[in-house]
Amino acid sequence: MAGRKKQKRPLAEGVVKPPKRVRGRPAPQLSPRTVRRAAWLVGSVPVLMVGLLAVATNPDYQVLCMIPAFLALSAGIIGMGLLRPKGWVILLAVLFGVLLMVLPTTSIRAQLMARRAVETEVVITDAHSAKDRSGRVSWTCDIRRADGQPLPHGQVGGFGCSGRSDIGDTMNVLVDPAGWAPPVPTDEDLGFLGTGVYVTAVLVALWGLLTLAATRRTLRETAAAGGARGRKT
Repeated sequence: MAGRKKQKRPLAEGVVKPPKRVRGRPAPQLSPRTVRRAAWLVGSVPVLMVGLLAVATNPDYQVLCMIPAFLALSAGIIGMGLLRPKGWVILLAVLFGVLLMVLPTTSIRAQLMARRAVETEVVITDAHSAKDRSGRVSWTCDIRRADGQPLPHGQVGGFGCSGRSDIGDTMNVLVDPAGWAPPVPTDEDLGFLGTGVYVTAVLVALWGLLTLAATRRTLRETAAAGGARGRKT
């Protein structure tokens, strides 16, 4: 009869209906010019991070610099994913980026103190305790110079600061005459901590090499895909 819908034949017993094929759209390819511009931006991320974290060696600017450094790292990882959306590239970028967030401030501060710190007598004026996740208690002491001169960032931890019983005691610490870096105990291993500067330089170079490798591979694949389309036409 006219207007009657045609009914589909039922499947035979034991026959499973095959799933519908989902046509996925191919991922959009960036132009070579866009890839090169993105590579320059991604490659400059660790330089920007190290600059910000070098300023963060002064505790007055630490929070203000850590936030944009983290945002720069996030943008760099996203940009690396656009350059080369492969798992191993992203994992390496995250690894290098986390290390670049941790090392520069401590290592640059150690280098500054190793080069220009002066041993100075101070008086402990107060003590503050903090407990970590493992339950271990650590102490931070407020200090002032024994000669009464101003002392920027007047706090110190480590040896010589073990509780409120130390209030009123005198101790020697290493002080930055310029007042940029905070004081550190005299037993601080500045030489070991300062080697992080060289590790930071290596990480910056590795990030650059990773960006270069990802960019060259993507450009080769883009050129090959363009050539294939040209032959089909």
